[in-house]
Amino acid sequence: MKEYDFALIATSKNDVDDEVICQIANDLFEAGADDCTVSARGNALIIEFDRESKSYKDAVISAIKHVQSIDVITVKSVDAGQYVGLSDAAELSELTRSALSKFSKGERGDGKFPTPYLRVASKTPLYDWSEIASWLCSKGLIEPELVENALFTSAINTALKLRNGELKEVSTLVSELAGA
Repeated sequence: MKEYDFALIATSKNDVDDEVICQIANDLFEAGADDCTVSARGNALIIEFDRESKSYKDAVISAIKHVQSIDVITVKSVDAGQYVGLSDAAELSELTRSALSKFSKGERGDGKFPTPYLRVASKTPLYDWSEIASWLCSKGLIEPELVENALFTSAINTALKLRNGELKEVSTLVSELAGA
């Protein structure tokens, strides 16, 4: 068994205040989730887990099931890095931000560092963490497990959006793009 640290981002049907946070924490404890802490940023609930499990996937899915057992909560995403800045990627990979910056500019490495997905022209572009992880792994800089975890995080976040009804227009858009 290994310990996995990650956070679930969720919303509550109730207004989020200190009393609601305490109630949710108590409900989670009673549901068997004694390995998490609950906090909030605005109306977003941040439920941080230190979960022992045989795999990251099992840890995340069991945590989502624990959280979803509380009727007033909807899990929105796993906040373990999907779209990340270089600082986040450095933290996730345990490399320095400076090294990743040099890779991204082609000053180090093979010049084929993944391109950003969002905010490309900004000072802090966002990259797909699974692409960075795959590239770093191909260079022997991180373990393959980090790549697997990044790919799973991306997939589970898409599954959560689908389950929460947030992707209703996607099939229509796919059809529209078919000729593009």
